[in-house]
Amino acid sequence: MKRAAFDSWIATLRSTGIEVVPGLHKALPGKIDAPDVKSGEAIRAGGYGEDRSIYTQTLFAPEGEEPRTIHLGIDVFAPAGAEVITPLNARVHSSRINDAAGDYGPTIILEHTPIAGLTFHTLYGHLDRDSLKGLKPGTAFMAGEKIAELGTKRENGGWPPHLHFQIILEIGSAKGDYPGVCKRSEAERWLAICPDPAKLLGLTKS
Repeated sequence: MKRAAFDSWIATLRSTGIEVVPGLHKALPGKIDAPDVKSGEAIRAGGYGEDRSIYTQTLFAPEGEEPRTIHLGIDVFAPAGAEVITPLNARVHSSRINDAAGDYGPTIILEHTPIAGLTFHTLYGHLDRDSLKGLKPGTAFMAGEKIAELGTKRENGGWPPHLHFQIILEIGSAKGDYPGVCKRSEAERWLAICPDPAKLLGLTKS
């Protein structure tokens, strides 16, 4: 099972010191569930597995359906224009501008094969549009290399500038987009597919 292979690999991963957004390792932790989180004064990071009340857009809460409120990634709040860096060697899987209200805006998905037999993906949402120009599937990046910059509120779904970073173990046929929140009733399944990125991002001591 891919989750078992991932867990085994991540358990032995040593920190490289790479920050997916510069300043991340000094970020303020804690619950991030407000739509008006301010960036610029200090970087803030967190939110994996949070049950959030802010997802009221039709994208997340269609009339008559259970809303999607469980957050499947980590958000890193930082100023627009901040660099976004891959923590691992990677190739571009896909990219897309997801411009519905409340969506990711410009998005990049990278593919990683850190060891033989294990391939998974990482998603980077809320980027600036220029980051996607000329980007093609298969483009290679080295660990620590800049892949994008954070976008403005106007271009990334109406959210304050931040990076949505998510690990995806089973991407299926998805390209340039992937659910970043799920229903409470389906949380166990989705959190297994999208494990906590904290250790990969250097946000844990172990």
